[in-house]
Amino acid sequence: TLHLTTTKGAGDKMATLLQRGFLLPVSKSISILDLLCALPGFDESYIQERVQTIFVNGLAEDDTNRLLTAGNTLALSAAMPGLAGAIFRRGGQHGSLRTRPQPAQPVDADQSGYITVKLFNMVAAETGPQILQTGVLIKGPVLARFLDRQSARILPVVQKAVIQGDQIQPDMLAGAIAGHDLVFLKMYA
Repeated sequence: TLHLTTTKGAGDKMATLLQRGFLLPVSKSISILDLLCALPGFDESYIQERVQTIFVNGLAEDDTNRLLTAGNTLALSAAMPGLAGAIFRRGGQHGSLRTRPQPAQPVDADQSGYITVKLFNMVAAETGPQILQTGVLIKGPVLARFLDRQSARILPVVQKAVIQGDQIQPDMLAGAIAGHDLVFLKMYA
């Protein structure tokens, strides 16, 4: 468990971490819509109006009622520019240019594990700070690399870092986290 107390507005700087993916535990299949509506900052209106591109396991998806299971990766983006944006936009007229997914495999409704969620561009900027304040489960090496690579941007906004109840110097975070498989990260502003 890692608790970060940061300066106000630091969530915006940390939101790019969510591009690398955070994990949501699941014990059965769940629709994209239900999964997202359980996250802070998301509701049906936001998903309909703002989330223009959805990828499941790297393939574009239009149906928010599609079922996800443990092991799936869900990536979300607001509108993307250009032809790529037009092709991948949900319900877009150029959707026929996409790679077609393989037929759906039978869904094991009782499979436990994690769904990886990745947030990009404005979706990350708008919902990321709330999600980080609620807390996310993230792979330790992923978080360590992010903190190491973004140290010039991130470390100045960290006022206090506490791992497993013990305070640690912010510049020691990447090394302290790297060896942990999973880290629950929660931010306080």
